[in-house]
Amino acid sequence: MRNTLRSLALAIAIAAGSSLALPAYACGGFFCFTQPVDQSAERILYIQEGGKITVHIQISYTGDDQNFSWILPLTKAPEGGGLKPSSDSVFQLLEQTTAPRFQLNWKANGDCQSPMCYLEDAQAGGGPPTAGGGSGGVQVLLQQNVGPYEAVVIKGTSSAEIIDWLNANKFVQPKSTQPLIQQYVKDNYVFLALKLQKDKSAGDLTPIAVTLDEVGPCLPIRLTALATAPDMPIVAWVVGKARAIPKNFLHVELNDAAIDWLKPGSNYKTVVSKAVDLGSGHAFLTEIAKKTKDLPIQFASAEWDAKDFEKITDPGQFLQMMISKNLPRTTQIQNLIKKYVKKPDAYKDVSDQEYFNCIQNSGSGMPGEGKCKEYLDAAIKAGFDGAAFAKDLNELVIQPLKTIDKQYKDQPYLTRLYTTLSAEEMTKDPIFGYNGDLPEVSNQHTAEATPLCPAGSKTPNQAKLKFADGFELTVPMPTDLNGSCGNWSGPASFGKGTGPAVEGGGFALKRVQVLDEKGAALEIDQSDADRVDAQLNAAQLGTPSLKPEFIATLAKVTWNPHTSKPGTATPTPTPAAPVASSADSGCTSGNAAPTGAWLMLAGALGLVGWRRRRSQG
Repeated sequence: MRNTLRSLALAIAIAAGSSLALPAYACGGFFCFTQPVDQSAERILYIQEGGKITVHIQISYTGDDQNFSWILPLTKAPEGGGLKPSSDSVFQLLEQTTAPRFQLNWKANGDCQSPMCYLEDAQAGGGPPTAGGGSGGVQVLLQQNVGPYEAVVIKGTSSAEIIDWLNANKFVQPKSTQPLIQQYVKDNYVFLALKLQKDKSAGDLTPIAVTLDEVGPCLPIRLTALATAPDMPIVAWVVGKARAIPKNFLHVELNDAAIDWLKPGSNYKTVVSKAVDLGSGHAFLTEIAKKTKDLPIQFASAEWDAKDFEKITDPGQFLQMMISKNLPRTTQIQNLIKKYVKKPDAYKDVSDQEYFNCIQNSGSGMPGEGKCKEYLDAAIKAGFDGAAFAKDLNELVIQPLKTIDKQYKDQPYLTRLYTTLSAEEMTKDPIFGYNGDLPEVSNQHTAEATPLCPAGSKTPNQAKLKFADGFELTVPMPTDLNGSCGNWSGPASFGKGTGPAVEGGGFALKRVQVLDEKGAALEIDQSDADRVDAQLNAAQLGTPSLKPEFIATLAKVTWNPHTSKPGTATPTPTPAAPVASSADSGCTSGNAAPTGAWLMLAGALGLVGWRRRRSQG
């Protein structure tokens, strides 16, 4: 019962374009500079409502529109209404609200001048196929259009039949996926497949929401090893009844002294990766765990109504209405604007930022009005269908966000979990449970800083940092603080925060724990991490993850990030480490296209082993 989805969160960033010829309109529209998106990270949102879970998946693709396809193995077909469009602003809002924040509190030190800066915001072709079409014994269990996609759910008796059917019906899949899919077929899985409708392009891609009968989230990750960068960031948000926990992965906490507080965001990903490495390579960090009532997020406005847009025939007025209603400024919205507000070839050298923002501001009487009127007239002449735009806006943005807004308010808890994984660590699929006994986790981190100046100078060349655990560390002051202090900005810090850990700060790992569905965290010594991780291979929701007789064999916790050295506990012959079967660990999904695409498949293959990560620091 533990299938679910995985996130395909390589968001396609739309370039902001060159600087505006009309600066008066630089920051008032949908094509202003937007929050950067880390394109290397996987992002997924789970919303648990009793025995049902809705998973929001961000799907992105670069390549030939005709080659786009996406396939997801499921234990059974979603019931009616189980497939719906979602919105990319969900992930943007979650990033803005939940990402880690770091603040230095500077102390006075005589005439030695502190930089008075603080670090914050580490936020971080043809019609639908017919039943029985294609090869052999493939059955079509469900077919429907979902947003820009044609969606089908199929079932077959062999992977060869499945692949042949998918390719015959233009759900393009390479033959190399055949042996990977066979295990799912053997375990009686069905397959959800998506492709673009014949009049849609990659610019129409939108996130999708899938609702299933599930008692807890699972993140299929194993076949991602086919095409992944080292230490790929994974962010999972879980909205549910209590704090979410990794059930079959370990849990780590960071040593703040390993983070470079004076070069904000420059090494956050490195520190997380090293902490996960020391936690067996299979571990998550909780970046925030809060009650939703204490963490308000407004995903939608009660004022949003597609009827307000349906009769607008002027694209400038349509965009002005969108701005006045405060609709989200995201890639998805930009793609919709570009779809319905045409940009003739005569203006191909004009940046999107200038062209569309100018149309939005036409009629304002501001400088540059003549040029804006020219752009508006060109867009009207090229054709504008306000009713169709309003329909898409309602289906792809307004209604999905209103649904999520209600679901978020109805559930008591939000948890954000983060890890990084390389190909060799993608040997089991993370399962998440809930524990109402664990404390909340804040995303706010603070440390104390004292500037230190050379004799006879008022300009500091060092800073003495004091952390919450009492550890003190003196570090050199960056030569140029401009663009460094106070600018730990956006999700890019997760994907690009690859600077070195702070020398002298100690190891990245503060502590490693087992979190289960009841009781307090079980802290274990770092030397036992691999052995415990092996025991967690067969952890299942609703039963204790570790047996008492195994817990009794664990070493005394002596790990200290400032004084210890990584080690491995003496192997204990009994109890033997369990091995997860495919039935225990099946949660799968994927994205495949043979050319120009990022191949992403996750599988439910039997766990054949695990490998210790190479990085130790």
